[in-house]
Amino acid sequence: MAKSTTPAETSATKKDAAEKIDKAVDETSSAVKSSVESVKSGAADIAETARDTAEATADKVAEHASRASETLRGAAASLRYGSFQERSFGQLAASLADASDAIRDKDLGELSRDVSEFARRNPLLFAGGAALVGFAIARMMTKSGDKS
Repeated sequence: MAKSTTPAETSATKKDAAEKIDKAVDETSSAVKSSVESVKSGAADIAETARDTAEATADKVAEHASRASETLRGAAASLRYGSFQERSFGQLAASLADASDAIRDKDLGELSRDVSEFARRNPLLFAGGAALVGFAIARMMTKSGDKS
């Protein structure tokens, strides 16, 4: 025999079910909000760390460019005054000094835009420069590997 339910019992059962669903929705919503906040916080931490690392790297690049500029100036001074080599080394030294100053004085957003614009205007020169930088980094890494 099937048990019959009254309309009041059916209404109470539906109300209980609706309350349970509302509670589950509230708990799920709360958990999602908490997860979103955790993800936002983690993303902000990652962005800050990346920014700090990029700034430190830019400072190191500026320092190395400045040292290379000083080395080129020294080399230019040791050459015959007015010779092609002396003028070339002097121009390279001045360019490196300017680049070093620009790296120190600009924020990362400006540097990124400047590099992008330069790459669009001079793709072959940019690719050649990137290759030279890559070779220089590889050379430094092999030298540091030889010391240890």
